[in-house]
Amino acid sequence: MDAPWWIPIATAVAFWASVATLGGLVTDIGPWYRSLRQPWWKPRDALFGPIWTTVFLTAGTGCVIAWRGTGGTPEERLLFQVACVVNGVGNVWWSWLFFRARRPDWALWQVGPFWLSIFWMYWTSRPLAYEAGIWFAPYLTWVTIAIYLNWTVVKLNGPFRGR
Repeated sequence: MDAPWWIPIATAVAFWASVATLGGLVTDIGPWYRSLRQPWWKPRDALFGPIWTTVFLTAGTGCVIAWRGTGGTPEERLLFQVACVVNGVGNVWWSWLFFRARRPDWALWQVGPFWLSIFWMYWTSRPLAYEAGIWFAPYLTWVTIAIYLNWTVVKLNGPFRGR
């Protein structure tokens, strides 16, 4: 028996809201962050919230479409779910490394696997519902920009030695 229509939506909302909340809790844009030299092209801090909200909404939509898709084996569905959890952990871990540990250099090393986890979500969603994959494009795009921003911050401010 199929799950009621609202279960995938409620699960996606709870999952992405948890990732956003945990990421927000470990993000500190206080004096240390404000003291970092930033590239001229960095988006204003006030834009990061709306951008991440959009990214999470589109990724959540992709997750719902994949969940409600009729393709894929149970193993492929499990692999997609694992990819989502790995991505959520990677998202929060990057924020912790950059903002709490104050190690943008370590965050730069971690952001590669984090980016790959987004691609993994895209790739594993396709057998479930091919059209789900496109919804991960904004996430891949934004994190690609974030990688370059992270690299630039390291270049402008390194070396880092933690707190």
